[in-house]
Amino acid sequence: MIRSLWLLSTGRRDGGSSDTATFGYARGTMSIPVAFVAASVIEAVAIHFLVPWQWLRVVLLVATVLSLIAIGGWLAGRVVHPHLVSARTVVFRSGTGIRVEVDRSRISRASMVRRFGETANVIVDDRLVLPGPDGTVVDIDFDRPLSVTLPKRLSKASPTTIGGLRLHVDQPGEFCAALGPN
Repeated sequence: MIRSLWLLSTGRRDGGSSDTATFGYARGTMSIPVAFVAASVIEAVAIHFLVPWQWLRVVLLVATVLSLIAIGGWLAGRVVHPHLVSARTVVFRSGTGIRVEVDRSRISRASMVRRFGETANVIVDDRLVLPGPDGTVVDIDFDRPLSVTLPKRLSKASPTTIGGLRLHVDQPGEFCAALGPN
């Protein structure tokens, strides 16, 4: 979380280079966190006037600041850890928690398909779903199932076998074109 905030504050992205294209997936994710920040600021001011004990005001202010740092770190992780496409490999990410690296030769199809069903990381029908706030926009098929290690909240078995991905990308057309034949 702190590393993500540091990378964001310095304007850098994790993994981008001259021979590796980066594709973001954070567009459209700011409305709820901005509302949370506004509510937290209002809450901090209200606590200052409503709570009579100084020690409790300080504790609640510290809790508010820590929660804002956590939300900021989560958002920063989504911004600074984009999907990566190089000549040999593709790295699919979802913040700091999920990283799936695939040899480009294993990708049999990449197509733009708009799906609104899932809005949280999940496995559906042997596909890893990495959605944005409005679902997914790209479907990826592999030539054969791929063994990946995922966080325990997504899969009890480690490693897990997936046959493809559904994911959100800010520029799906350019992303699909980048995954095309070398």
